[in-house]
Amino acid sequence: MSVIDTSQLMKFQSDARNLLDRVGPGRPLFAGQELAPRAADDRVTIGQSNAEVVTYSDGVRQDTTDSPYEVLRSRLVALLQEQGVAVGLSTGSSEIDISSLSTEEAQALVAEEGYFGVEQTSERIFQFAVGLAGNDPSRRKEILRGIEDGFAEAEQAWGGKLPEISYQTQDAIMNKIDHWLEGAAKA
Repeated sequence: MSVIDTSQLMKFQSDARNLLDRVGPGRPLFAGQELAPRAADDRVTIGQSNAEVVTYSDGVRQDTTDSPYEVLRSRLVALLQEQGVAVGLSTGSSEIDISSLSTEEAQALVAEEGYFGVEQTSERIFQFAVGLAGNDPSRRKEILRGIEDGFAEAEQAWGGKLPEISYQTQDAIMNKIDHWLEGAAKA
């Protein structure tokens, strides 16, 4: 499992906030600097390349005609590649390159019958957890704690609340564990 290092981004955000707090609104950053009339949106270019123009205001918007999905996908791919993380996903029988994944393909992957849909994902997690516990129902507490801890870590990494499909998957895993335990109790 690869870990994405966001410490540089967090440091940049912290430094930017500190600078803005120190300077205050409507004041020049440097002594003797004249303030130009404020445009509707401020533009920031980092580095010496104007390859990508980004506009900052309420949220981050990109001056482009790409759909929000395309913008998110391209930013995610760039971030993963910068971190040295592969941009291929294995779906059991095939591999998907997320750098060229279309909106329709992504939706199919998370659909009810999709590889990353609730049913297939909950089944993979359930099988992994039970297999790790040696298929031993007496290790129920460890299995449940592991699943709860995993979802708590995912929430933390996501920055709070996960997408609804994640909670549906968690509920499906718990239902599978309950069914497994009922079957083991009858045996």
